[in-house]
Amino acid sequence: MRAIVCETYTGYQDLKLRNIEPPALRAGCVRIAVHYCCIGFGTSLIVAGRYQRKPPLPFVPGTEVSGFVTEVAADVSHLQIGDRVTGIIDWGGYADQAVGTADTVWKIPEQVPLDLACLLPAAYGTPWAALYWRAKLQAGESVLVFGAAGGVGRCAVEIARLAGAHVIAVARDEERLQVALDHGAHEGWRSDTPDLGRMLKQRHGGRGIDVVFDPVGGECFDQALKAIAPEGRILVIGFAGGTIPQVPANLLLVKNAAVIGVNLGLYTGWTPGDDRKAHAPKMQQMIASLSDLIIQGKLRPAAPTVFPLERTVEGFEALVARRHTGRMLIQVADQR
Repeated sequence: MRAIVCETYTGYQDLKLRNIEPPALRAGCVRIAVHYCCIGFGTSLIVAGRYQRKPPLPFVPGTEVSGFVTEVAADVSHLQIGDRVTGIIDWGGYADQAVGTADTVWKIPEQVPLDLACLLPAAYGTPWAALYWRAKLQAGESVLVFGAAGGVGRCAVEIARLAGAHVIAVARDEERLQVALDHGAHEGWRSDTPDLGRMLKQRHGGRGIDVVFDPVGGECFDQALKAIAPEGRILVIGFAGGTIPQVPANLLLVKNAAVIGVNLGLYTGWTPGDDRKAHAPKMQQMIASLSDLIIQGKLRPAAPTVFPLERTVEGFEALVARRHTGRMLIQVADQR
């Protein structure tokens, strides 16, 4: 089968297109004919050896997939050959075939296209877990989203709006702000706005913002601390800006504010304890809810930017250079 192979931990630029043997089916797993697999910053770190998980070399990267089930292990009962699915697998998605643990592979309705289905587990799953499960977001609260035109940020804008929140988007230029506004943000601000955090606090009654969704880190986190309201929640999603912030605990004490880590991997088996089975019902319900929102027209994901398998390196170059807003996918097979 065709596959993109990581042979050295030297970064995405050294990924190679190879013909290799398909992976063996394991107990508790299904084989998927892959149609799409996401490109993300996490994968760029994995292939550079800079992520907390290091697959043994050589390996096929790619973790968020959509496609069709072609083989099912004997101990798997909830999936069948021919099912349209999306899933989060440990690795192996940039290939014609992938094998994934059935606990993190979910059926999707016919009405949800496979390219959009590929966005559900992580691109939408991360803000869903952050805003609903971790922050306990309530209708009428305010939500500040940094990186609001990016792959996860744009989805956070949509999820927060659906929850009945007042959504404030932050992005680096006017074009990206317009993307966030088009996807449901009530107001938008450039990230280089002077003293952004204090300004937002003043604009919102002097009280501040209830929930901050921060996938950027660095200066954005510093501004979040200035903007956060009493009993507010700052959601730490990632550090796309490259700088891991230091948390001044004294400010959290004074403001009665909380900094909350959000690691979707807890729910998908990407932590040392591997609790994917315990969280499988919760994840299944989330995927079903997101699918229903798409079918009902309440959630309208933007079409992702798509690169064919043989242009995977080019896709990562575009990701790192931030040439596109929204999510990016590798297309392995034609959509059906």
